Amino acid sequence: MTGPRHRPLVVLEQASVTLGGAAVLRDVTLTLSTGDRWAVVGANGSGKSTLLRLLRGDQWLDPFLPGRRLFHGPDGEPSASPIGVRERMALVGPEGQDAYARAGLDLPVEAVIRSGLDGERYPVLPATPARSALVERAAAPLGVEPLLGRRFLALSRGEARRVLVARALAPGPEVLLLDEVCDGLDAAGRAGLLERLVAVAAAGVTVVTATHREEEIFDGVTRMVRLAGGRVVDDRAADSRAASDRLADGCSPAARDPGGRTTGGRETVGGPAGDRGADRLPLFDLRDVTVLVDGHAVLDRVRWTIRAGESWGITGPNGAGKSTLLRLLAGEEQPATGSIARLDLGLRADADQVRRRVGQVSPELQARHRLDVAGEAVVHSGFLGTVGLAERPSDRQRQEVTALIDLLGLASLRARSFLSCSYGEQRLLLLARALVARPAVLLLDEPFAGLSPEARRALRETLARQRGEGTTLVLVSHHEDELAGVVDRRARMAAGRFTVDA
Repeated sequence: MTGPRHRPLVVLEQASVTLGGAAVLRDVTLTLSTGDRWAVVGANGSGKSTLLRLLRGDQWLDPFLPGRRLFHGPDGEPSASPIGVRERMALVGPEGQDAYARAGLDLPVEAVIRSGLDGERYPVLPATPARSALVERAAAPLGVEPLLGRRFLALSRGEARRVLVARALAPGPEVLLLDEVCDGLDAAGRAGLLERLVAVAAAGVTVVTATHREEEIFDGVTRMVRLAGGRVVDDRAADSRAASDRLADGCSPAARDPGGRTTGGRETVGGPAGDRGADRLPLFDLRDVTVLVDGHAVLDRVRWTIRAGESWGITGPNGAGKSTLLRLLAGEEQPATGSIARLDLGLRADADQVRRRVGQVSPELQARHRLDVAGEAVVHSGFLGTVGLAERPSDRQRQEVTALIDLLGLASLRARSFLSCSYGEQRLLLLARALVARPAVLLLDEPFAGLSPEARRALRETLARQRGEGTTLVLVSHHEDELAGVVDRRARMAAGRFTVDA
């Protein structure tokens, strides 16, 4: 029965979306109503992100296929236009976050949150006392009040994500759409955000969250929608948080074990102590390195030596300096004080010299990679360390790309437009790009973000194989289960300081 507290907002009837010639959604029939609390799950490329954009009106239906979408405003009258309804919906996801970096919108955090009041990326109206109060009210529950004076692009990935959630909540939306909203958050940040979502939903906001992780489905979800191949394959009322009703898309309990004890029956942590011998060739040597960002010491007197064949896992809270550390290794940051020797390139090597020698994956790299080329071309670019192909690949390189794509199970993405791929599919192509030239070093910043349980498990096996072949790994993660079986050395960062675990 539909009443004032439970009326339709968006109705999809046999809705289909085609992107880059590929069927992304097919024959989707769903009704989103006021007060709904959905979790949308499914493997990479199943259509989750596209569904969220479709619900908000940011994505159009395929005009050559049957199907329709109707938006219902406060008066209940249906319309094919999202105007008047979309303004009351907020969407938070990795693609929106990347848009700030691509556009170079390095605004103060306060201005980013205030822009949510105007429905624009840049604030239209000034910071009046009333608007400033709304900004502070949205910032406080998410713990981002101390960041209000900082520049947005200087924040860590997790800090920026919490800011964007505050931006979405500032105007008091009727509908909150969340796409892998916990990616990049440390454990405390995830817990705090999930508590906030419980409160937001209890206040009557309609919430739809798409995620690959069972533990990131907030308490109180009432409906589970599972997608596969762009179609709804399961749509049911959520039960009392049974895992089998959530993410049964390939992640075994062993692979999810937060203690990291086993994965698929394999032993997980470490290698023999002899593997840590000091006679290995130093690849990176940091001596009392301090790196400043906006005058703030993001890295503070770091001393660290990485030797050939070592595999390091780096953990720490949001804003600790982990991503900056990887950018320093890659030559994208330089010390304000202290020194770093990279590979055999001496003390003054820059990113141009380093990039042909290492494989990299990071959210920043993914944000920059906006050329609309085929997935195969993205992987080819790994031979040059470039964004896009600057040289014609050789026959040998073509053969190696084909073999790697097949090995990683990405054949369906070979001819796909990169920009038509899901965020997780793009991440997988960039991982293949990092591996294709068989680099001696892999620098990986949250490489598992946006990946389904099955894809995470396959990536862990790939990295463990690389480690066994002697590749040096440096892997940043907020999830212990992602490090188990992949790294044999651990270090932790906090407030820019670097500590090696015993």
